[in-house]
Amino acid sequence: MNLQCRPVYESLRVLIFNGLSPTGKLIIAKIMSGIVFGKAQLVDLHIIVYSNEINIAEGLKNEVVACAFPCINSIKVSSDLPSVADGDVFCFITNFPNPNSFDFNNEPSEEVFDTLYLITKLANNFIWPEDTEDEGKQGKNKEKQNKTKRKPIFVTDGLIAIDILNSLSKNMPPDVFYCSTPITAIGKSILAEYLNVHCNVINKVLVWAANDETFHIEVKKPFVIHEESDSQCDSGLLAKDFLESLNLDPTQFNATWMKKDFIEKIAMSASKNPYGCIYKAAEFARTLRNIWKARDSSEIHCNMGVISDGSLGTAKGLPYVLPIIMKDDMWNVSTSFYEESAHLKQELKRINVVVKNHHKKLIIHCKRFLEENVINQAFIPSDVDSGSVY
Repeated sequence: MNLQCRPVYESLRVLIFNGLSPTGKLIIAKIMSGIVFGKAQLVDLHIIVYSNEINIAEGLKNEVVACAFPCINSIKVSSDLPSVADGDVFCFITNFPNPNSFDFNNEPSEEVFDTLYLITKLANNFIWPEDTEDEGKQGKNKEKQNKTKRKPIFVTDGLIAIDILNSLSKNMPPDVFYCSTPITAIGKSILAEYLNVHCNVINKVLVWAANDETFHIEVKKPFVIHEESDSQCDSGLLAKDFLESLNLDPTQFNATWMKKDFIEKIAMSASKNPYGCIYKAAEFARTLRNIWKARDSSEIHCNMGVISDGSLGTAKGLPYVLPIIMKDDMWNVSTSFYEESAHLKQELKRINVVVKNHHKKLIIHCKRFLEENVINQAFIPSDVDSGSVY
């Protein structure tokens, strides 16, 4: 007799905002195909759209259903304003040209205006529920042994969105907000290209950042993880024979190059704004997958945008990209390189100044925007009835 021993997981409630964008569609495909949460995890997908986009979203829903993805449990299209208790995973895809740095000098485009309207209205609506309420909202009909009490997470494509969500929401714990960062991938790509190796053999990269321009990056030694540990050059960065194979010597590739030239190359690449839909979707999916792997009893070391807990002298309650260690639904900031590096401590002071200035300007701007366009209902999108979310 064959018996099924594989556990049946509760379906995961995933809400996605701006799901009709190219990035949103790619993320939906990745989630429903099992790339993010695994093929054994069923998903109840909620696509949140403007009221006048319902028909288009229904078309997207039918297309996803037709794909027969393994993770589909249900798909719902809605324009209702959600509460924190309505989902396990909240995905926000913005239309900011650079999701990590807001442009205060120019008038916002229609897409930026709509994104601000959405984020500020949602943030103003989010209130963290009491534990009893949260339990009452989750799966009363589920069998007890399968029931999992999940701490909701809010994942965005950049630091701007998590700053707004954290600052304008009510009573929300700061450790539920996460965002992706391009700096890790850019750093690995540049170093791999310079050394003429594949990205997957570059050792762990650690990032501390205020945005794509103000950041610091370190790579754990040895830089190339497949090299033999007993064959090292004087700098301890790469094996001497490996450097010779690249026609490089230690004077061309040393700690000074890593502190200056390497970071300048990353900043130059980031300044070209690598925020196409494929790139954003890949980074977003990677971020979600890392968070979920940590909840599956794995300890995950990665760089991620979070609301700081004040570690390493950062400003508590403000958004940074930091190297974090995740376990279950908690995270701590990695202290690697911090104690032994005076240069890193100095860089963090520089990063702090940028974070504080940007946060102050952004929240003043958003509170004014919220009052003028949300609270006073000055903005009502065309063809949207008065009961609509957007």
